[in-house]
Amino acid sequence: MINIKLIQNNPYHILEILLLLAGAMLPFSFAPYELFWLQYPLIAFLFISVIEQAPKIAFYRGMVFGFGWFVHGVHWVFYSLHYHGGAPVFFAVLVVVLLSLYLSLFPALALYFANRFIKASSLQFFVIVYPFIWMIFDWLRGYFLTGMPWLQIGVAHIDTYLAGFAPIVGGLGIGLLATIVAGLLALIFNRQYVKSSVIVIALIYVCGFLLNQINWTQPLGELLKVSLIQGNMPQSEKWRRESYAPTLQMYRQLTLENKDSDLIVWPETAVPGYKYRVVSYLEDISRQLEGTNTSVMLGVFERDEKSQRYYNSVIDLTGQSYKKRHLVPLGEYFPLRSLLGFFAQWVNIPMSNIDNGKFSQPLLNISGLKVGVNICFEDVFDRDVLRDLPEANFLINVSNDAWFEDSIEPWQHHQIARMRAAETGRYLLRVTNTGVTSVIGTKGEVLAILPQFKRDVLNYEFQGYSGATPYVLWSNYLLVILAICFLVVLSRRTK
Repeated sequence: MINIKLIQNNPYHILEILLLLAGAMLPFSFAPYELFWLQYPLIAFLFISVIEQAPKIAFYRGMVFGFGWFVHGVHWVFYSLHYHGGAPVFFAVLVVVLLSLYLSLFPALALYFANRFIKASSLQFFVIVYPFIWMIFDWLRGYFLTGMPWLQIGVAHIDTYLAGFAPIVGGLGIGLLATIVAGLLALIFNRQYVKSSVIVIALIYVCGFLLNQINWTQPLGELLKVSLIQGNMPQSEKWRRESYAPTLQMYRQLTLENKDSDLIVWPETAVPGYKYRVVSYLEDISRQLEGTNTSVMLGVFERDEKSQRYYNSVIDLTGQSYKKRHLVPLGEYFPLRSLLGFFAQWVNIPMSNIDNGKFSQPLLNISGLKVGVNICFEDVFDRDVLRDLPEANFLINVSNDAWFEDSIEPWQHHQIARMRAAETGRYLLRVTNTGVTSVIGTKGEVLAILPQFKRDVLNYEFQGYSGATPYVLWSNYLLVILAICFLVVLSRRTK
């Protein structure tokens, strides 16, 4: 059995240093590194470090682990603030640190409440209590203050057998299974229930493999040819006056070169301006596409004539429109402006004070199929994507990850999009300015992809799908409610 008492009582806080390093290693389990197996020993180490400890110690160690996890995992916020928002280095670093501390509260509170309110055996803690309460707080992280569910544990397993559970319990449920495996590994490290733990881990993976053989949704209609345009316009040049006309010309040319496609999609805010200023430009493209069956979808800012407010939108040439519902805090709007108004004095982000669209919007109709559109980090929120299901026959995500340069963020974002496709059993067409642009299949597999930072067009034939996966029907609510009920019963039994 592992004995950590000597380390715990070390005056030089060796355990805390190790936890900080362990947390900092956790992002290596996600894209672009994809060392998913790292999660198991790292989370097992965290669980072992807090077992049988006072609640405040569990909280502190969870904070240390979480800070390492998030300060590495979301350090790319620095790029958008400093290089493209003009923030001083010290301020950009401060924002990353504060954001990481905030996100660290969720694993810390999970461990605190587990040790505070539940008394159970090490078996129950490792395999039931810690994984279930971790999942609940990971779910809450996606809601509190509009939510920031980035780097949820389950997303890292999109290329493993655990992905077979995605259509049933989603990425959140896969995260629960991953932490259960980590708990079982903690038992093995402690030389407890070794054979049983190995058998259960094997069963989890076998079940995932078998579930992945099931097709939960059905093909609908004929194949459609899509052209995804990756404009590769550097963020530093995107809003310059001299870049405006060349940008419009570039998208026009690439569109007309692919007018044999059924659908052409431009990235988020491909037009660096407002729809009312490019009406004649869009009408000209529409005229040149007459006689074809080509639909064009593009990102542009729309203005409401009555309120004079602006929306981050995706429109097509027939007048259909989707307005972004879930805005980026401090990037597209200012929550708690009276408290956070100082932020605008340090950061200058274009179009950082816009309105969100209505949560209930009609789906766009493209070539007889209904499409669920989401913009930028909306696909990080499973509930935002599920809102369009099961009516949507395929999904489109348009984004502009040029804000984060060549950091790990675009690949993390792409991995999250893959989980949304696997959960819903739908093709997901992902169109970005500088990458990662790809076509994602109904099981989250990458079917076609463009290299980053290259102006190119991705052509592919895809198909609409109908039907609903179990996860589309019950989302995360069934799993969370069951987890809460289970923990309440266990806490009452152990009082």
